[in-house]
Amino acid sequence: MDFKKNPHDGVVDSTDSTMHRSQSNEGAASNEVYLAKLTKWWSDDEEAVVRRKLDVRIVATSFLLYLAALLDRSNVGNAKTAGMVKALHMTDSQFQWLLTIFYIAYIVFQFQVFFYKILPPRVWIALCVLVWGIAGICQAATHNWAEMMAARFFLGVSEAGYGTGWVLYLSFFYPKNEIGLRFGVFVSAGAISAAIAGSIAYGLVNAHTDIASWRLLFLIEGIPTLIMAPVAYFALPNSIQTASFLTAREKAIAEARLFRPPPPEAIQYAATGRTTTTWTSRLREQVSWKQAAAAFTDPLSYITAVLFFIINVGYSSVPVYVPTLIAEMGYGSIRAQGLSAPPYVLAFFISLSACWLTDRYQVRGPVCTLLLIVGAVGYLMLACLKSTAARYVGIWLIINGLFPFIPILYMWLMANQMSESKKGLGLVIFATIGQCGPLLGTHLFPSKDQPYYVKGTATSAGLLLFGVVVSAAASLWFWNINRRRDRQHALSQVEPHEAGEEKACSVDRDPSLSEADRRKIDVLLRGENSPYFRYTI
Repeated sequence: MDFKKNPHDGVVDSTDSTMHRSQSNEGAASNEVYLAKLTKWWSDDEEAVVRRKLDVRIVATSFLLYLAALLDRSNVGNAKTAGMVKALHMTDSQFQWLLTIFYIAYIVFQFQVFFYKILPPRVWIALCVLVWGIAGICQAATHNWAEMMAARFFLGVSEAGYGTGWVLYLSFFYPKNEIGLRFGVFVSAGAISAAIAGSIAYGLVNAHTDIASWRLLFLIEGIPTLIMAPVAYFALPNSIQTASFLTAREKAIAEARLFRPPPPEAIQYAATGRTTTTWTSRLREQVSWKQAAAAFTDPLSYITAVLFFIINVGYSSVPVYVPTLIAEMGYGSIRAQGLSAPPYVLAFFISLSACWLTDRYQVRGPVCTLLLIVGAVGYLMLACLKSTAARYVGIWLIINGLFPFIPILYMWLMANQMSESKKGLGLVIFATIGQCGPLLGTHLFPSKDQPYYVKGTATSAGLLLFGVVVSAAASLWFWNINRRRDRQHALSQVEPHEAGEEKACSVDRDPSLSEADRRKIDVLLRGENSPYFRYTI
């Protein structure tokens, strides 16, 4: 055995020596992982291969999962026109509570976002998908309003654990100039699901079966969710370092592409070539509660939450009430199901295009403002006009203004909060406040206001116009901060602010670093507090 002298007790055994070497290796690996983020040392072809492998596993799976989620969430509107309300002897107030109970559960259980950091993500996602699949199918077996309320509640609990946290999960794998388009694909599945739901409902209403059309609707749209639970478990990686479909070099490239302080897994993998992360170590090492708490004092958490509230008031009722609105324009319920689908197809392409453009140019606020204006014009047309053609155009404007807004708003928040822990709590604040919007939105269209629903459409239009002011003011605020920081040259005065960042700071003091690299390191260490951080406008 190898031994060496210890100045305190004379001898250090091989265990201490091994521990010392391990700590030394981790320190060197930490520096190495930080330095790997400063320059591009890989080829474009290698990066394209890494991106393609991640997209096949993550983006494709996320699209299918959210498609299933939105089918289960919003099919209650199609079930209404297919005869559910009459069959279960519901009043209009009881039907509105079916919509409300989902969002109450969705709001109360937003804290589940942190399970993406605490548990292996694929385990958590598969569990959520399984629960909401069971709850979705149970809707087909209900015999009264109370049973349907219970199914909708558990649907809300499970989807809260999955939906909001997905954008945080994407940030584990993609840099901020790529994440918008991927999240856009994820959210755009909602447009496709709405089109599919309308088409399925159209077919089932015309079908003659022994099972009631609305029960068959819940079954057909719920079974695919159960199928997706094992798919999610086996297809999705927990992290870059545990992605079995990436080679060692591809894992290094994938981590270096992310402008973030490397997680403990990345340092451990660089030092030893393997990871030994447990669920308890994930809680201890991967969640910085101090950084998370900073989200409470960040105005951006509340600005984006208010905008999300506004958009949810206007949008939450759309998938549920569009078939009803169209039916009350003079079309029958069967044609209404078919006419409600086409606007979502266009919304799908607009969402992807808008997300790609905002990723490329890193400008999100002005685009949000423009989309809010489009949605407000659509609601004003519904509130003020009685022509069937004009009102149908208004529905197109609402769907294609509000739907693309959602992924861009998420990306605006994520791009302007550096720490994963802060992003996690920021998303909890964002979604908890924002998802209160549907509590109002789903009660703005009572049947007594038919056929024009002036109160609901006018209220939605007014809130969207207020959102225009908030969005424009936030963009101007970030622009002013960036201008002020452009004048600062304070890097030489920057000192480490966090005691727990000593390893990273040793990289910052490396005399071989260029000025540009020192600035990058400072942003990595201090996030938005760094004078070199620039907000996405």
